[in-house]
Amino acid sequence: MRRRALISAGLALLALAACGTERVRHGDPSGALTMCTNTPYEPFEFEQEGVIVGFDVDLVTLVAQELRRPLNVVSVDFDAIQNGSALDDGTCELAAAGITITAEREKNLDFSTPYFEASQAVLVRRDSKLKKLTGAKIKVGVQTGTTGADYAREKGLTVVEYDDSLQQLIGLQAGHVDALIQDRPVIALWLTKLKLGKELKLLESLETGEEYGIAVRKGNTELLRTVNTVLERARKDGTYERLRDRWLGNLSNGQ
Repeated sequence: MRRRALISAGLALLALAACGTERVRHGDPSGALTMCTNTPYEPFEFEQEGVIVGFDVDLVTLVAQELRRPLNVVSVDFDAIQNGSALDDGTCELAAAGITITAEREKNLDFSTPYFEASQAVLVRRDSKLKKLTGAKIKVGVQTGTTGADYAREKGLTVVEYDDSLQQLIGLQAGHVDALIQDRPVIALWLTKLKLGKELKLLESLETGEEYGIAVRKGNTELLRTVNTVLERARKDGTYERLRDRWLGNLSNGQ
């Protein structure tokens, strides 16, 4: 009897756990649309007075409005986004974090139509003697799980990984690395808004032809359809251009 009772109780708990997982998988229990991102990554996503804001957040806000749901934004490790685990475990329903669409990531995620053309750039200290980013002895700061990290490894450079772009920047400033690779609009913002031009300089641009996409869990075709509809409408009615200019201004030149 005791064993049967334990088995019955165990099955009941498993059933409840499954129901709980299903509720989370299909959204925040409060009804909010939950977006995973990775901060700081200004101007795409960053904290301002305790609230996560940015270009990506404003685009996904349009999706939430279309669904007539509030938006809940959570910051997680970028690796958990790009490998799909944050979506698979129900942490969020979609993700926007300056995510470059790649064939490898498409194995784990379904992407929207591209919403931003991106390229990489190399940043060094103002007193750097580097002329070009070549040689295994050069230490390059990269963000974990990014295409910048992939690029550095392909070139045979010594890679130093950081969890976010701010740590990456600090690593360069402190001399822990000789250079860093990051998306060009982010570097442009550091040099202009943060006024780091006297301390740091752009070494070279890397025209990699990358495109950002908003990601959903594999097979979530209904949400993906809504995202694509919203992006298309935003481009047609001028909303996309207005939001891009608000957050990027002339930082997106040449993208």
